[in-house]
Amino acid sequence: MTDSPVQAALLRILALQSAPHVQEPWDDLSGSEWSDLEQTANTQRVGALLHYCLQQVPETCGRPPDLVCQSLADTYRQSVLRNLFLATELAELAQALQARNIPCLALKGMHLAHDVYPEIGTRQMDDIDLLVPREWLAEAVQVTGELGYITREPMDVEAWSADVHHLPRMFNNNNTVLELHWNITWPKDRYALSDLDSLWDRATPIESARGQVLGLCPEDLILHLCIHASYQHLFYTGLRPVCDISATIARHREALDWDALSNRALGWGWQSGVYLMLNLARTTLGTRIPNRVLEALRPDIPEEAVGAARYLLWNITSDAITLPRNMARMWSRGSRRGKLRDLAAAMLPNRARLAKEYALNAGSPFVWFHYPRFVVDLAARNYGAWRSLQQADPDTRRMAVSKNLLMESLYGE
Repeated sequence: MTDSPVQAALLRILALQSAPHVQEPWDDLSGSEWSDLEQTANTQRVGALLHYCLQQVPETCGRPPDLVCQSLADTYRQSVLRNLFLATELAELAQALQARNIPCLALKGMHLAHDVYPEIGTRQMDDIDLLVPREWLAEAVQVTGELGYITREPMDVEAWSADVHHLPRMFNNNNTVLELHWNITWPKDRYALSDLDSLWDRATPIESARGQVLGLCPEDLILHLCIHASYQHLFYTGLRPVCDISATIARHREALDWDALSNRALGWGWQSGVYLMLNLARTTLGTRIPNRVLEALRPDIPEEAVGAARYLLWNITSDAITLPRNMARMWSRGSRRGKLRDLAAAMLPNRARLAKEYALNAGSPFVWFHYPRFVVDLAARNYGAWRSLQQADPDTRRMAVSKNLLMESLYGE
């Protein structure tokens, strides 16, 4: 797909963060186009990064109107304040867990904001993600509970962690959101990671704004960002994870072990997702990725999958983005048997999914009493999307085709 002038300009500006020496000119934009560019950046959760990058460009480059500059500066200031506040919360959590000899590791946003991006406010984030070993999960819940973090739904740690890689969100009195992970992949998915000990063995200390915590090593961080955006979210997360990958590569360029990264991706069965995300980073932001790495990772998938990933990246606010994966696959199936199989998958949830849907304890015998409610809610949620497909709505149909193509590419379905 061809990017619009606004999208192309946004990519060229954001590329300055990881390659400031490469200053590709962007077309002169009108005032309304600059407003559209700011709105696109905020939708993609990279408004603060856009502000930072615009400070790096020479005066000879096109500049946004004062109103847009002021709005982006406000976004950046809010990000700085938010991230400093979360850094304080993280330090308190890490100290409490370490006092009980519970290992913990900062994931995604907290790691990126403190160790990868040039300034703490550059990477916008909303919550705290911590990884702890599964055998320490129940005690970690007790420790965080003593700090005021509670879930808003019933939870049995053992039952929940058997199906999900993180516990339900926890909130404290400041409304800070905490997710405790024990794995970085869904434990029963095809791409599930069982070699968790090696992640901990390779973890490295990172300096946060309020103290030291552990983080994934650079290669594992890139791999996690890739599979989180591809397998777990099917590229719904937009441009921000692509910027994260590009920034991580720029930050650790000289020290990155590309052979180790590609070998792990292949060994763990993450080839397609990692390839698609690295390819997006190169083609959108000009990220420096060795040709030999992409060639080693290149999966046997249709070339159109790359375009489908880029389409979803830019259309995360489309009404059609809510089209369920099962419905996209069912609509794209040619055989009646395949359609019936997908319908059954959508209509027959497992216990964990049903419990999560209605904030129930997964171990409760009453979980299945909510199944009739699930069927009614499923029909109500998806009726509009199904009707759009039947009425040949072009956006919904393209979304269905793109999602199905990506699922086939990622999972071989």
